[in-house]
Amino acid sequence: MISLSSIDRAQAFRYMGLHGKPDDKMQKMADDAEKDLLARIQPRYCWKAFQKKNLEKVLIGEDIQKHLESCELVILFCATLSQSADACIRLAQAVDVLAGMMTDAMASALTEQLCDEVEKEILENFPAMYSTWRFSPGYGDMPLSVQNDFLNLINAEKRLGICVSGGGLLIPTKSVTAIIGISGEPLPKSKKGCAICNLSKTCPYRMKGVHCS
Repeated sequence: MISLSSIDRAQAFRYMGLHGKPDDKMQKMADDAEKDLLARIQPRYCWKAFQKKNLEKVLIGEDIQKHLESCELVILFCATLSQSADACIRLAQAVDVLAGMMTDAMASALTEQLCDEVEKEILENFPAMYSTWRFSPGYGDMPLSVQNDFLNLINAEKRLGICVSGGGLLIPTKSVTAIIGISGEPLPKSKKGCAICNLSKTCPYRMKGVHCS
């Protein structure tokens, strides 16, 4: 069981596009959002290890193939803050637009923290092995259209209550699918972040001069 007791404020403020130390009003909004989210979220996750050859429907695109080139095993995992996080965001938005944006940013930071903890737990099952950084559908040339097959392979809809919108986005919104490669040999470093993201030209974070990770 993964427990999340605080939210990375620095990450959340970056998502908000805030530079320097936020003023008292923003800090109070962050306090309120953190209290509300931590009281209501229900962090859940699931994962499964596969032989790479058995994931042809999911591992689409040159970038994911290069990312996993030296790996024998591939981990698919999904993590979510549950519908409760979406409800917190909607309630905050109904009161104040800025408070809604802060709650959304805090929830995004919390989702990233959940993924970090899930990754740690997964890798404890592969001692003395080497791993890639996590790669998600939508990175590089890997299409969001793989999301349905991805969720089906790990039974995430039944186990976590996650589904996919017509545009390939996950519902609840504060949910993530990710891929980790596992190898018995040291792995070469590979590009990460905006350099391979296919949303880089339209990303709202880049427009604000910040990054999502």
